[in-house]
Amino acid sequence: MAKHIRPELFAINPHHTVSIHHVGLGQHQVVVVDDFYQCPDEVLQEALNLPYTDHFEIVGNFPGVRASLNVETRQLVETMSSLWGCPLFTFFSPQPVIFQGIETQNYRLNVGQRQPHIDQDITAMVYLNPADSCSGGTGLYRHRPTGLERVPIMPDTSIRQLADQLELSDEFLASPEGYENFQNSMIFNPLFACRRNTYINDGNEYWELLKLIDMRPNRLMMFDGRCFHSQYIQSGDYAQAFRVSQILYLSQKKT
Repeated sequence: MAKHIRPELFAINPHHTVSIHHVGLGQHQVVVVDDFYQCPDEVLQEALNLPYTDHFEIVGNFPGVRASLNVETRQLVETMSSLWGCPLFTFFSPQPVIFQGIETQNYRLNVGQRQPHIDQDITAMVYLNPADSCSGGTGLYRHRPTGLERVPIMPDTSIRQLADQLELSDEFLASPEGYENFQNSMIFNPLFACRRNTYINDGNEYWELLKLIDMRPNRLMMFDGRCFHSQYIQSGDYAQAFRVSQILYLSQKKT
C-alpha cells in the first residue's frame, strides 16, 4: 500500500541551476537541473524507508525494484512544465511519486534490459544518491541500422519511409499491434542487444551513444521518453548500494 506524506518534502530549491541540451540529428531537448530539491537528504531518507517490490505489474521490464508515495504532485508538475517549456500532465489522478532502485550484486539482465528502451512521452528523473555513490547515469542512443533516434507514438513520415525502404507490408503500420511488431523486429530485435550480461553503456555495432547524462546528487533530468535511452551502469557499480532515483512519467497531452 502506498504511503501518504507531506507534500513539502518535495519543495523546489529556488537556487537551482538549469542547462538545456539538444541531442542528435533530431536536436532532441534534454533539460538538466542541478540542486533541484531544497531538502534532498530528506527525500532520499524517505525513499530508503519505503517498501520496495520487484513484482512485474509494478516494475515492468525495469531491472530493479520500485516503491510509490501518494502525495500532491501539482506543484512538482507545474515546475517541470515550466522547465520543459510547455504544459505537462500526469497520466493518473492522483499521480503517485515513484522511487526506483537498482543493485548489481548477483544480477541478471534479460535481453530487453541489455539494449535501450522507450517510455510513453516525457520522462523526468531525479538522481538521489549522495556523491560518493553516484556513477554512470543515463544514456541516449541512435539505432545504427535504421538511423532512428526516437520512435513516435504513431507512425509518422520517417517511419513509413523506413518501412518502404525495407519493403515491409502495410499491415505492419495499420494497427497498434502491427506497429509494435514492427518495433520489436526492426528496432528492439534481441540480436541488437549486448551479448554479455551488461547494460548497453557506450553502445555496440547496433546502438550509438549520443549523450551520457551524468548521475549527480539532486539532479533532475527531463527528456523525450520516445528517444532511445538506457541506464548507464558499469560492471561493479551499485554492488554495495542502491542506485536510487525518483521518476515521473508525464504527457504533453491531457489524458
